[in-house]
Amino acid sequence: MNTPHTPHYCDDEKPSHPHVTHEEIAHRAHELWLEQGQPAGCDLDIWLEAEAELYAIKQKVFRHPSLHLNQR
Repeated sequence: MNTPHTPHYCDDEKPSHPHVTHEEIAHRAHELWLEQGQPAGCDLDIWLEAEAELYAIKQKVFRHPSLHLNQR
């Protein structure tokens, strides 16, 4: 059974790009915010930085499945 949060793909229907969840972005954005000294008013910039970073990492792994992500 599929849930709304779990994409289901048929064997011939693979996604053409990696999926990054809201939770993954939020977690990485929080890490970046802490690393940057908890700056006020930079929420969007930090969120976009986290999002771009995660997509770049997952895109490499998505294209090269033999690569593995390091756990933080």
